[in-house]
Amino acid sequence: MAYLQGEYAQYIGAMGNYDRFDPLLVSLHDSLRLFKYDQNGDTYYNSVEASILDILDARLQDTEKAIVTDIIIGIVKQARHDIQKTLSEKLSFRDDLPATLLHYLAYADIHVAQPVLLNSTQLSDVDIMYIIQSKGQDHWRVIARRPEINENVIACLTAKKDAETNIGLLENDTISMSSSLIKQIAAIAGTSEALADKLVAYKDLPQQVAVSLYWHVSTTLRQDIKNRFGIEGRVIDEALEDTMQDFTDSVLQCESMKPSKTMIDIAQRYHAEGRIDEDMLVECLRRRQGRFFIALFACRTKLSHSVVWTMMRQSGGQGLAVASRATNISKKNFVSIFLLSGTLARSQHPVSGDELRMAIRYYEGLSYKVAKDILCDSIAV
Repeated sequence: MAYLQGEYAQYIGAMGNYDRFDPLLVSLHDSLRLFKYDQNGDTYYNSVEASILDILDARLQDTEKAIVTDIIIGIVKQARHDIQKTLSEKLSFRDDLPATLLHYLAYADIHVAQPVLLNSTQLSDVDIMYIIQSKGQDHWRVIARRPEINENVIACLTAKKDAETNIGLLENDTISMSSSLIKQIAAIAGTSEALADKLVAYKDLPQQVAVSLYWHVSTTLRQDIKNRFGIEGRVIDEALEDTMQDFTDSVLQCESMKPSKTMIDIAQRYHAEGRIDEDMLVECLRRRQGRFFIALFACRTKLSHSVVWTMMRQSGGQGLAVASRATNISKKNFVSIFLLSGTLARSQHPVSGDELRMAIRYYEGLSYKVAKDILCDSIAV
């Protein structure tokens, strides 16, 4: 037989009866040989694909299925990306793939796995949850768009706290989510304006969740929330206080020291209302709300967020002393701001006694006018 001379001869001894399987394997072998030596790889791909589907359509013994699985996995591994994806799409709609092949495709790189994750009815809920736990956000985001996933799978996805994954769940019209799952998504909406906006538009959004989102969305959507749910100003103010409690962080623990849009919006509102007093600044630092302090202090002093961040890290305290003196912050509260901001911004090097004495002397040596002039020059730069 011709195929005994080919690359699959090693499998024949284990097969036993060739009657049904022989011609199919020969056809696949011949297609692969032509495909392998075709320079652009497209002319004979359809023949390879047809041979694979013919073999899968045959009634195979367990030993034969194992051989087929190894061959197809080998083809997928060696093919170009576009051919890998095309073959995966063809296989994803089958309900009779050998388990080893199915799982290989589902766990592969996302361009191979995507069709299977979206379309395969063979993947069980347990399979999908294992994939969620063992793979990364590319796989999560595809699974979130899978039709009719159940609540256990949805819970696994929301627990990953990935904004794009949760946006996919909110856009998936084939699923419904309980209030508890919606609340889990709302808990991370403050980190992503796109997620918050998508959640506000969700058809089954509870009013309580809408209120909690109020300060995490754009001005236009805030008005939509008020109109949709008829929310009173008092409720909005309570939501603002709740939102502020979520700002606890150390700037060193964040990917960026820059305040979030929500923090900046609230700081600007407080500034417009004249509420950013020195007690608020100190209390903010005591709650370890490092980035919110930057937003508040920047509004009060008209300095940029990056300049305020630099001041917090400065060992001698000169910058904070100038800004505090120029904005009429008392000596007592300046000392608190210097110590607390230093603890947050440079936790590896706590403020020493010498630094504190130096900062106090610098603060005491500044007049309001001199400090104001220095601050104005800093703003103008």
